[in-house]
Amino acid sequence: MPYALNLYHDQIGTGGATSAALPAAHRMLYVRHGRVEINGRVLGADDAIYVENTVSLAATGAWSQIWRWELALPNAAPALLEGEHVLTQLRMARIITSLNMQPGSQWLFRLDQITTPPGRIADRHQHPGPGIRCLLEGSFNVQQDAESVRDVGPGGAWWETGSDTVIAWGSRQMATRFLRGMILPTECEGSPTGTWLSGAVAAASARGNWKLYVDKIVTV
Repeated sequence: MPYALNLYHDQIGTGGATSAALPAAHRMLYVRHGRVEINGRVLGADDAIYVENTVSLAATGAWSQIWRWELALPNAAPALLEGEHVLTQLRMARIITSLNMQPGSQWLFRLDQITTPPGRIADRHQHPGPGIRCLLEGSFNVQQDAESVRDVGPGGAWWETGSDTVIAWGSRQMATRFLRGMILPTECEGSPTGTWLSGAVAAASARGNWKLYVDKIVTV
């Protein structure tokens, strides 16, 4: 059974709230700006949560933005927020072709953060699964066979298949931070991923440059 990985950017204005809950799905939500109530739980900036049930959102103050990664069927309608002072943009949707995600199989749904110093080049590497990245700060460039990108700015997203060999680099002037919403084999739980084809261990794989938000084994 093929699945898609979707990335949404949700906005909730002052006094905003969803009028209908999002349907149940495997999803990870990250608060990029502000504070928001998610199913009765208040999360602040840089907080993240995994939710598999329905999701309702409400403002707890001024404008907030949430980045939301979801697994869905390729032909499913976009999961857009409904209500007063709410807005959703589907930033990216990609079909997962590199994994055999049969019904009943288990996978690791991960949200993490990578920080790289100014001028660093990530040499030839691969990952054990695909994912959508989204830039928090700095700028970023990715060279790969599937989808190469140049000069991505904050809020910009890109796709990595995992199986494609990647070379990536950020600005020479400031550090780069980005989030990765990924689907991985379950044996990756708790550990950074990356196969460095140059034979050297890259600095980004060091735990000091890696922050884990969500590591959830899910059954599809």
